[in-house]
Amino acid sequence: MRVKYLYLQNFRNFQKFELSFAPEGAIIFGKNGLGKTNLLEAVSYFAFGKSFRTNNDLDLIDFSKAFFRIRGKFELNEKEITIEAAAEKQKKIIKIDNINISKISELYQYLKTVYFSPVDINIISGAPSFRRDFFDQAISQHNFQYLAVLRKYFQVLKQRNALLKNDFNEKEKHSWDLQFIKRGSEVIEFRTRYLEDFRALLNEKYSLITDEKEHVKINYKFSFPSPETESFLENMREHLDEIEEQEMNAQRSLFGPHLDDYEFYLNGNSARRFGSQGQKKSLAITSRLVQANLILKKTTEFPILIFDDVFAELDKKRIKNIMKILENKHQIFIATPNREIYKSLELPLIDLEKIK
Repeated sequence: MRVKYLYLQNFRNFQKFELSFAPEGAIIFGKNGLGKTNLLEAVSYFAFGKSFRTNNDLDLIDFSKAFFRIRGKFELNEKEITIEAAAEKQKKIIKIDNINISKISELYQYLKTVYFSPVDINIISGAPSFRRDFFDQAISQHNFQYLAVLRKYFQVLKQRNALLKNDFNEKEKHSWDLQFIKRGSEVIEFRTRYLEDFRALLNEKYSLITDEKEHVKINYKFSFPSPETESFLENMREHLDEIEEQEMNAQRSLFGPHLDDYEFYLNGNSARRFGSQGQKKSLAITSRLVQANLILKKTTEFPILIFDDVFAELDKKRIKNIMKILENKHQIFIATPNREIYKSLELPLIDLEKIK
């Protein structure tokens, strides 16, 4: 899986810009403000149909322009495809080989990128929503069907919450309750299956990066009493009956996968509560590497890896260990204002100060 060519028009600070890439990727450097992260943002946009920095496409348009347009040529399964995206105030279009796609989620079947960001430490130390977002995206890349399952759950959740805020009859509520636990249990089944594979690799990769003998573990934290059986649906049904009055008073759903969490542990202790900053950063990077590894196992294609200067505060040994794990088989992009940190890496250099 490779990006071969990129064209940007009115995208962030790039009015008209094009660039070809080597199969191994590149180190993109230059002083702050030149658009290093913007360039990586564009590559990632082709994988998800949206930015990882904003939910509003209008934020991506150059201030003085009315639209943006980006185009990329990619090598997937030894075939070349072209993906184009354009947006203006009232319209957004995405094309694959000049054919419009009907749903943005279709992109998940094609390009796979894993984006390593400085804010990834929130996967370990941030609010539960950061961990849910991380795993929901990772599972969607691993299994395209999960997107539809998750979407259906949130549609039901929205309708059920609206019902609880108004007068309702018991028959109507019972119908939404059944859909809620059915769709919720489906989401949890996807998540826990993925977590089994994720858990198996997490400790191994963490040890390779840090050279430490710490034991790493991750558990799924249910927002209802932990299931003693494999029937998530039955456990949700029982808990729903127990808290029915509380939900009616609160006028919203008080449990479900939208409130579940994941907990990382180091030597049996919560990494979120007791881990050092270095341990948390290493765990976050490890989580992204496991995400990439599971994509590879599922698709047999090496996902594109994008590092937004996440190595800046890591020692040289850990950087070397990470590159060793990757074995030079991924296309890798690293954005940095200081190329000296990465001079030992065998990647082409792109100096934005010279080509912009």
